[in-house]
Amino acid sequence: MTFSQLVQQIGKTQEIETLSQEIDGDLQDVALIDGMQEHYHKNTLYFGYDNQIKAGSPLPPQCILARSWDPDTPDVFPTGGVNLALVESPALFSIFNQAKVRVEATRSRGLYEELTALADETRSLEAVLNAAAIRLGNSLVFNDTTFKIIASSTSIPVVDPLWKENIKQGYCSYEFIQTVRELEPLRNMTSSTEAVEVTCPESPYRKLSCKVFHNSVQVGFVLMIEGETLFLPSHREMLRSVSHALSYIIDRYHPELHQGASLYQQFLYDLLIGAPSDEMLARLNGIDFPPRMFVLFLQPTQFLGRRHLKEQVTQRIKQTFPGTHVTYHKNGVVALVPLRQTVEILPEHLASLKEFSQSEHVRAGISNAFSHIENFVTHYEQAHAAIELGQKLAPDETVCRYLDYQIFDLFSEVKNPDSLGRFCHPALALLRQYDHKNNTQFYQTLCVYLECGGSIKLTSERLFIHRNSLVYRMNRIAGVCQIDLEDPDTCLLLRISYFIDRYNGLQSF
Repeated sequence: MTFSQLVQQIGKTQEIETLSQEIDGDLQDVALIDGMQEHYHKNTLYFGYDNQIKAGSPLPPQCILARSWDPDTPDVFPTGGVNLALVESPALFSIFNQAKVRVEATRSRGLYEELTALADETRSLEAVLNAAAIRLGNSLVFNDTTFKIIASSTSIPVVDPLWKENIKQGYCSYEFIQTVRELEPLRNMTSSTEAVEVTCPESPYRKLSCKVFHNSVQVGFVLMIEGETLFLPSHREMLRSVSHALSYIIDRYHPELHQGASLYQQFLYDLLIGAPSDEMLARLNGIDFPPRMFVLFLQPTQFLGRRHLKEQVTQRIKQTFPGTHVTYHKNGVVALVPLRQTVEILPEHLASLKEFSQSEHVRAGISNAFSHIENFVTHYEQAHAAIELGQKLAPDETVCRYLDYQIFDLFSEVKNPDSLGRFCHPALALLRQYDHKNNTQFYQTLCVYLECGGSIKLTSERLFIHRNSLVYRMNRIAGVCQIDLEDPDTCLLLRISYFIDRYNGLQSF
């Protein structure tokens, strides 16, 4: 409801005179001028007496004042840039009550209708949250019950450093969650959509929190973080409307968000977000894990949404590898896959994953095999690193084994990757220079020779050259570089040097 609409409705039964109307925006609240306000909210309609406004002081952006001066005298207030109406003093509080009822009746109802209409049009949680943030004048964050970030407003970005970090990583740490759950307002929070203020000693930003439900079961909560727009009493009711709108869009368009987590899924997720190992081991009663397993991390190569990940990708990976347990982390699926009757990942596993990754449009990172669940996080990190390194070093590959990228992961731990070049054997630089000058392929030949374990037969087959031609070429390489290719230490250093060149993007074959 706007100022002009309100004045028009009240004017049907009360005498009210509009002096100025220059602001066009929805009214979110009504308040009395008490003489203590240091500043006024632009979306609040203020009521009071003219003598409460000191001469020369600015008027509230939108106000209705009781007329206490002689109507025949000139106006005593500058009205430029404000909405101002006058009423007779005896009618002030009656009109105030009418305005309060009308604004509160239309505010939340209008917001809910606006957001649900947007939900039907876009089916987008992000679009709904952005529209709601603009209406509330503050940033919003929507989390599921595990404190995973489902969406956050970009129309009014989050500025709170703690929540900016949470949004950046896509989830809240286990320590953060435990601290928040100990806050008194949350401990006493009822099972309703009542909005409560959450105070946190670590953050200077005030927050309102409101639960989100589906069929009377909580599926998450929406958080409003105070920014330039200070908290208003109306924000509590408006946040409830946002909560109901989120329930609406989840029910109709995002059923994956109200699927409850299994015991295994919650256990694995808590490990990933940093739950203490001693606490987690105490929760192992009744939870069995296979004697040998590996971690599979699946990331989409095309944006098909969370629903596709949960309803398609997850189900297919469980069909492909029976006994698999999954959880969701960093916009991907983390799968704990059992190794049945084997101790390592077999070629048929890789073949199945290759077919799976192509049909489901995902990249797969595969950890090394392990036996103890307390090593789950370490092996998840292996699978995640395999995907990242695979994207850099073999972008066409959709299945990346950590075993194939392990040495590159070691290189990534170096503080200054550019310094890796100084650990390379000087033979590689000599061969690159020689090839450039003489149009030869000695650099590639030596690399293949080392990859083939020094086998003349395998190297000649890989390079499609005659055995005698290869022997001649290897002798020339040894002569140009002054190296002994029979020395295992030299061959090891040369092999590592080629890995460094590949990591730094110097290999061109």
